[in-house]
Amino acid sequence: MAPPFPAVVFDLDGTLTVPGTPRAAPGVVALVEALGRAGVPLAVATSAPVRSARRVLDDLGLAPCFASVAGRGIDGRYGGKAAVVGEALLGLGITDAEPGAVMLGDAPADLEAAAAHGLRPVGVAWGGASAAELRAAGAVAVLGHPDELWSLRAS
Repeated sequence: MAPPFPAVVFDLDGTLTVPGTPRAAPGVVALVEALGRAGVPLAVATSAPVRSARRVLDDLGLAPCFASVAGRGIDGRYGGKAAVVGEALLGLGITDAEPGAVMLGDAPADLEAAAAHGLRPVGVAWGGASAAELRAAGAVAVLGHPDELWSLRAS
């Protein structure tokens, strides 16, 4: 049976975690683990340093679920969210997103970067931006809880 999504990319702060903390957002750990069991390739695209992102994922027990973690490099350079999403996709071995691949983010920049790479931009209401801001940035959906992602399964 094919995975429900060809790939899912997550923002870190405000999407996987409660904004401004290293704590998992409610329901996110269960979602990530279920996606992993379903064989969905997973990546993180964050503006945080990669080392910090990996530490957070380790602390949450989620590091083994993610095949790719992209973000600000050791040199501190940050080429913008679109560049980070592209790097995350390359880490999954994807150059052009397959139809049905998704990115979850809590900020307009996340959703704009997702669309720039052909990912379905999905906003999360537990992050920093309002649902209206996320929709204005191109969100095809705004999730109120991580479990709602399943309603967007690839066809």
